[in-house]
Amino acid sequence: MVLSVIIIEVLNMKEIRFLLLLIFLVSCSSVKYVTVPMSEPPEIYKPNIIKTEKDFLYEYKRSLMKISEWQNWYAIQTNKF
Repeated sequence: MVLSVIIIEVLNMKEIRFLLLLIFLVSCSSVKYVTVPMSEPPEIYKPNIIKTEKDFLYEYKRSLMKISEWQNWYAIQTNKF
């Protein structure tokens, strides 16, 4: 607290503004993000026509497999595996 009072007394407002602007610009320019292209996502799930209960169970199984495939792909892309 005492140090901040001393700094304010020593520097005038123009110098303080310049110093804050300088700190802001340096902090903004020092952060660099690396962008990595994502791999190709899995194919979109396209359900077949369901006529019987057996078809329904088969499509249910296929949909769960496709959801799992998408979840695995996403986990790999975001390094959460």
